[in-house]
Amino acid sequence: MRSAISRMATFPASCRNLFLFRSASAPMPVRFARTVSTEASSVAACLDKSGLLKSQALIGGKWVDAYDGKTIKVYNPATGEVITEVPFMGCKETNDAITSASNAFCSWRQFTAAERSKCLRKWFDLLMIHKEELGQLMTLEQGKPLKEAIGEVTYGASFIEFFAEEAKRVYGDIIPATLPDRRLFVLKQPVGVVGAVTPWNFPLAMITRKVGPAIACGCTVVIKPSELTPLTALAAAELSLQAGIPPGVVNVVMGNAADIGDALLASPQAQQLLERN
Repeated sequence: MRSAISRMATFPASCRNLFLFRSASAPMPVRFARTVSTEASSVAACLDKSGLLKSQALIGGKWVDAYDGKTIKVYNPATGEVITEVPFMGCKETNDAITSASNAFCSWRQFTAAERSKCLRKWFDLLMIHKEELGQLMTLEQGKPLKEAIGEVTYGASFIEFFAEEAKRVYGDIIPATLPDRRLFVLKQPVGVVGAVTPWNFPLAMITRKVGPAIACGCTVVIKPSELTPLTALAAAELSLQAGIPPGVVNVVMGNAADIGDALLASPQAQQLLERN
């Protein structure tokens, strides 16, 4: 325990109580619970001011609510307090997200590899610039210690960095023909709209791991994060827009997991579904 406290010395005071509570096995005193609650609210307020605390879904480049107005609460697992509420969406919203992604695909696939690479590189840069804020947000909604959360942001951003370079190396092939007057070649093309279903325990890294290669190839995506930890996904999506990735290329919906999954599987416009792992 002593070594754990010494490692926390480098973290902001506003986050140390969260660390202590996470490592404690005994029930938390009432006075200490109020301290954690106050600090969590302070972090949420700072994130809200920075524009990274989003409470709406992203469809076609617009932040929208569920069509029926339903919401689901996102809790701070350290205290049980409500951080915010996000839309509780289903088939209709998912189908519209797929349509938006399909419309954006028509133009995004025409971007050169260098142009897609530039957008991804800018996205990586923004993720790294805001890694402390994203780490705080992840700790707030998922409960991961701050050091681990910031580490996941760095790890998750590395996928975007890697595929920013790989975007320029989507090579085709020349195949020896059986006839002397023929030449066979393979041209690689994006498949279309890709669905990405991601888990609660790695709310950023599992998104960038799936979305990075899809966008690099010229595909567009519909992300379904866990309804337990949607805020990190929404913040990352906001940074993708700031990076210059066109509206509709990245879409995020959350809510009824079964309905969203069924819509992704049933839609003829969604060409591929990337599951949790």
